[in-house]
Amino acid sequence: MELALAVRDVLLVPRCAGCGEPGSWFCVPCRILCDPVAHDGRIGIRAAGAHAGPLRAAVRRLKYGGEPGLAQDLGALVALELARDLARGVTVDAIVPVPLHRSRAATRGYDQAALLGQAVGAHAGLPLRQALHRIRGGRPQVELDRAARAANVRGAFVAEAGSLRGLRVALVDDVATTGATLMDAAAAARAAGARAVRAYVVAVEE
Repeated sequence: MELALAVRDVLLVPRCAGCGEPGSWFCVPCRILCDPVAHDGRIGIRAAGAHAGPLRAAVRRLKYGGEPGLAQDLGALVALELARDLARGVTVDAIVPVPLHRSRAATRGYDQAALLGQAVGAHAGLPLRQALHRIRGGRPQVELDRAARAANVRGAFVAEAGSLRGLRVALVDDVATTGATLMDAAAAARAAGARAVRAYVVAVEE
């Protein structure tokens, strides 16, 4: 499935997921419309923009439209937010994607967070550590209200003991809603030895 999607992405002319113009998966004019969002709390979250407009359309096509090529352009937007933090003195040692459950990744044909993580790592010159594993599928967060989302992902992630020991890691995912998924992933990363955890996403619901 992944090979078939890759071949399709090469053969088809990309069209912007935001406006439909040919030439790229997410064009420069649509990128300019993105207004970065920052949330500081128990885990710092940086997003390329709000989950609305062209960015929302792009995320939906990445997740549900079978268009993994979008991960490159959206990952570049996420990498820009990481670069801004690095310029402010934040230190990051590795990129850690927040994985899908293997059954959902198999159905979709790819794990969009892993693809985003690869793109972010390549742009930032940082290694990718696929250290987290999702052991509980649960229902898609989009189907649940805010109160149910935390319970849906609680205890969903594990990592091999010591696999992130001493590292300052950047979690990468597509969308942050309540932040419950990122918080649970961050807890698993810390249990695996991460000394600091931040999160970078394409979009955040405000």
